[in-house]
Amino acid sequence: MQRERRQTSARRRTSQRCRTCRSNNGKRICPALSGILICPECCRAKRAKIPGCDAKCRYYAPLVVSSRIRRKSSSDFPIHRCLISRSKDTGMLIVVGTRKRPDGNLKAMFLLLDMWKKGIRDCFFDANLSEKEFERVSQRIAKSYNLSEPVELQDPDEPEEVVRIPKDTLVIEADNAIHLDRGVNIIDHEEASRGKAVEGVRSARATHEIYIPKTGRWYLWARVFFERGKDSYWIGLDDAVPHPWDREGGPGAIKIWSEPNDTTKWGRWLWDTAPSDTEGNKPGNRPAFFHIKRTGYYRVWSKARESGSRLDQVLLTRARDFNVQTETEGKPLPLKYSPHLYEPASVNECRKLIRHATQIATVVETEIPWEFKYWIQDMWGDITKFPETEGSLYKCPKCAADLPQQAVDLIIQHAQSDDIQFYILCRKCGGEFD
Repeated sequence: MQRERRQTSARRRTSQRCRTCRSNNGKRICPALSGILICPECCRAKRAKIPGCDAKCRYYAPLVVSSRIRRKSSSDFPIHRCLISRSKDTGMLIVVGTRKRPDGNLKAMFLLLDMWKKGIRDCFFDANLSEKEFERVSQRIAKSYNLSEPVELQDPDEPEEVVRIPKDTLVIEADNAIHLDRGVNIIDHEEASRGKAVEGVRSARATHEIYIPKTGRWYLWARVFFERGKDSYWIGLDDAVPHPWDREGGPGAIKIWSEPNDTTKWGRWLWDTAPSDTEGNKPGNRPAFFHIKRTGYYRVWSKARESGSRLDQVLLTRARDFNVQTETEGKPLPLKYSPHLYEPASVNECRKLIRHATQIATVVETEIPWEFKYWIQDMWGDITKFPETEGSLYKCPKCAADLPQQAVDLIIQHAQSDDIQFYILCRKCGGEFD
């Protein structure tokens, strides 16, 4: 028995720490670092960024070959989503673009942009991420650069009624749509949340994008304004099963309608939902719901059935017994916290930011990451066709207006200095007027 134990212990390998981070077991011999042992994470972080790390490396060469073989044009995979994570006090932001592969996974590109100094700071690309892996990576990247910011709270001296919202509840502001069809307008209304609401003609859509963190039933409520008894609104959720489904509204649609005989609910804001049964009766504690089969990002759309109907907020919650109308007495819900680290953005907005950051990096001679040069066209298309930013190279951090050329020259002069951080305002924001 002792002999068998000695043989077993002799075959057991001794682990060695990574010589660079000293936290993981060293598994790879790095020729660029004089043959020391490093972990796979450090290998990935330093890949093609240090002298000697090139296609001759046994770990790097297969990736270069496979990426060239499998690489397809940007039109082969449709753009899945565009996201931005911002920071107001450093000028840093992360632009994220994903394309959906035929197998359902994502190709994702993360760009760290510095709009106040260097232009392009860093780039990360992964050609095969599941939805869950993408969410984990995007959260880690945003938190590592401290770019997540809560929504500003209201004035603490201002009295505010407390509304206890259940856990796993999402609130969508109608005026935060990422796309508005022709005929849909954002209007001012003093009784709406933040004084803004959405009003549109029949069947014109307003589209939002949200992240749903859990599967199962998500119950629907909407804060609407109906002028008469036959008015109604459709709320839809792509890739989800609505209950009940209103065929007239289209795939994934739930119809929220006013009660024809109850004139007390006409001409005022109120929280309403749809019946969850098939008899068409208004629900008590049984609101309509969407059945979510996967976690991830979803497109939420809304459209009025009759012109003049208005939408203020949409609420999705996993609490079936939560009656928003009763809890708020028809008032809007205050948004105190950002539900996610990233905000949806349009393709054109992201391309404009990337083009602007590239212009800054070129002028101040920032070294552009090789991942950016190699993958930019595959993910975003031809950068020479991106919309250009007019005016000065650097913009006012408050209003995005042009800065005086003297200020721009000063920033360019010290752009590569990590000891200096600029916060230069335009004359209007700085308190000077012509």
